[in-house]
Amino acid sequence: MRAAFLWLRGYAEAGTARRAKAAWSQLCLGCHYHQYEIGPTEDQVRAWRGEVAALVSLMGC
Repeated sequence: MRAAFLWLRGYAEAGTARRAKAAWSQLCLGCHYHQYEIGPTEDQVRAWRGEVAALVSLMGC
């Protein structure tokens, strides 16, 4: 994903690229938690989904 985010910095505005990288990081953490950790809450998942939808809309995908 490093290459994809480097490319995104040239394609989208800097703020949008940063938001996309932050959303990706949060989604990765939410999907790869361990048994001894508490998984993401429903509210967190909804917020992440909203952020991804906003980013898709900003990039015109």
